[in-house]
Amino acid sequence: MKIFFKLLYVFFGLANFLGQSQNLVKNPSFEAYHQCPKEYGSLSLDATDWKIPSLGTTDYFHTCSQELPVENNFIGSQLPFDGDAYAGMYMYAPNDYREYITASLNTPLTQGKLYKVSFLVNLADKVEFAVNRFDVLLSKAAFEMSTSKYIDLAYLPADFTNNFKEITNSTFYNNTEDWTQISTTFVAKGNERFLTIGNFKSNESTMVEVVKKTSKKSAYYFIDMVSVEAMPFFNLNELYVFDDVLFDFDETTIEIKYSRQLNDLVAYLEAKPSLKVNLYGHTDALGSDDYNDTLSHKRAETIANFLIKAGVPKNRIEWKGFGLKKPIVDNNEETLRFKNRRVEFLISELHSDYAKTVYED
Repeated sequence: MKIFFKLLYVFFGLANFLGQSQNLVKNPSFEAYHQCPKEYGSLSLDATDWKIPSLGTTDYFHTCSQELPVENNFIGSQLPFDGDAYAGMYMYAPNDYREYITASLNTPLTQGKLYKVSFLVNLADKVEFAVNRFDVLLSKAAFEMSTSKYIDLAYLPADFTNNFKEITNSTFYNNTEDWTQISTTFVAKGNERFLTIGNFKSNESTMVEVVKKTSKKSAYYFIDMVSVEAMPFFNLNELYVFDDVLFDFDETTIEIKYSRQLNDLVAYLEAKPSLKVNLYGHTDALGSDDYNDTLSHKRAETIANFLIKAGVPKNRIEWKGFGLKKPIVDNNEETLRFKNRRVEFLISELHSDYAKTVYED
């Protein structure tokens, strides 16, 4: 027997799309502090739940400080993205000098679960170089290294290096005006409790770009809004709806770059390269069948183009429109039928025909 209409959401959609993720980083935007910073390299003393894991002198900037203000400080000027504070550190400097920051997590990570690490960076105004990489290390225990140079992971016990990711970019992080988000996903090995951010490579192994000629032959970045969040889990071959992407009447375009659901889906597909996504567009019952078929196809294509621009390979995306054939609410209810102007998605193995044989026909 054919399954004509299989939905995992209840009536209008999966409530809040599996809920909002919780940031596991304690003091993620450096707002909580023990004391107002009065000297360089005092992050461990001043900011709550943050440590410097080496002999580097990572800085703490706050609006309360005259010595390390957020504006017009020794290295540049930048307003915090959120609140009154941020951290600052060297990602590249002469003689392999490096600085790092380590955050505490609220709870240990769960083995096998997918997580997203993200943070905002801004290149300081008074340095010569920009880098194209940031590294993140998730460890079961905090560590301290008696060096001011780059931390060589080979010298850390296995328990400290159980989850390491290099975040490299095709272009350099050279924006001195605006904050830039950096993110990656990873599968937890279990019981990670600490996040360390920095550059774990030598100068020789680090690519740099000259931004301006100055006396500071280094790359220094302000950092704000650090996050570790559990990612939604999607069952294979089950249908979900984008309940924060609903189209206006007769429209095929929509402002979707801030959709939490879509951004979560992009991260999930990046972490699971053996999977593909099937997108299905729908309309309400106003208009002809042929017109709505075309309209629904274009709506699904809008979402597909967003995913492609976000980096999901085109060969991992399929889409089609069903027109008005599969409503989820009564189209005669004027105040409800906008729910039918939607796009749904189904995740399956890359070479699976499940969607075609079970749902699409």
